[in-house]
Amino acid sequence: MAKRRTTTTTSSSNYSIVKVCAFWGVVLAGVAGLISFVFSILAKCGVIVTWAGKVSGACSFIAQIALFISAWLAAWDYVKYKSKGWRIVFWVFFVLGILGLVGLGIASWF
Repeated sequence: MAKRRTTTTTSSSNYSIVKVCAFWGVVLAGVAGLISFVFSILAKCGVIVTWAGKVSGACSFIAQIALFISAWLAAWDYVKYKSKGWRIVFWVFFVLGILGLVGLGIASWF
């Protein structure tokens, strides 16, 4: 009787990076929400902080970047072995996402 060969395949993945980016994105989004909440409470109490909008906008922008990176890594891991058409669609919408992220991020600082 012939011996059966078993092969084990391993693949390197960047899911740990996706998890780290997603975690820090959620943490930064929570911090941005907390900062916005504190500044809105201060505004209701009559305390005006002139730079509050810039700080909360910057925190929100950093959180969006971290979440975008984690989504980008997960999407690339999905599409990298697909056909060329899917990779083109990925890159087109990746560039559009960056343009939207930068446009929204810059607008939230001013």
